[in-house]
Amino acid sequence: MNYKRANRSFLYMILATLAFTLLMSYWIIITGNGLSIFANNALSELVVLVPAIAAILYSGEKITEAIPFKKIKISTLFMVAIYVITLFPLVSFVNAVSMLFVENMVSSISDEVLAMPMWTMLLSIGIVGPFVEEVVFRGYILHSYQRTGRIIGSIILSSILFGMMHLNFNQFAYGTVMGIMFCLLVEATGSIWSSFFAHALFNSIEVIYMYAVPDVVSGADEVLEDYGFGNESTYLMIGIYFVMAVIFTVIALCVVYKIADMENRKDFVDSIHMYPRQGYKLITLPLVIAMVIAVSWMTFVAVFL
Repeated sequence: MNYKRANRSFLYMILATLAFTLLMSYWIIITGNGLSIFANNALSELVVLVPAIAAILYSGEKITEAIPFKKIKISTLFMVAIYVITLFPLVSFVNAVSMLFVENMVSSISDEVLAMPMWTMLLSIGIVGPFVEEVVFRGYILHSYQRTGRIIGSIILSSILFGMMHLNFNQFAYGTVMGIMFCLLVEATGSIWSSFFAHALFNSIEVIYMYAVPDVVSGADEVLEDYGFGNESTYLMIGIYFVMAVIFTVIALCVVYKIADMENRKDFVDSIHMYPRQGYKLITLPLVIAMVIAVSWMTFVAVFL
């Protein structure tokens, strides 16, 4: 079954990513020099993409059949842009809560990012990364899971795996939430072009903001990391994020429902919870092994690094 192949592919992705991470760490220890963040990002995306594409080719299935590349309307892209704006409060809230427990991993590499020309980071983080991740997680994995008829389960599990692929608890937290919201776009349009555009726009805005006001970005993160639990300012900030997240997430759901109507998929979205299941369970042994390895590594990173 396709979902079993997808689960094995995810295990290979985790193993390949960890092998790459350890190899790069060894290289830095031996030579004293590491790869640029641009090269590191490119290779990191490659070790995620290769297992997915290899699995599709091995199955004999066409890539266009395994991954939904359906055309979408230009007007839909404008609605997707609005949808992206409504996601920022939700992601900020989840990020803020996670920072009560662990370090903000993106903020920790901000100096490396800012040392590179902005266009290279826009290409790496704003275009290449989102394209690969949407092809793999909202394309290959989500689509493979959906063939079991477990639409809601497919959305949740593929999003959890997307979060886990980042291999740290901070990005796992908001990555999972973003994964769910991007999955809703794919369901509303029947195409990963919508989620790619959303992902690319979201990341590009983040990159531009990081270059435009670096002190503000690092300063806000330091407030949460330094004060943590028991500080009224921290709770007030998170409370404000929460209220905004609720309001804007409701707006986001209305927008995605409108997108489904524009793409003539309103009836499908309305009937997701009634979609006929085929009796298959999405969880398999290779997936369990992959998740255990991922969580173990994330715990190691949080405690020791």
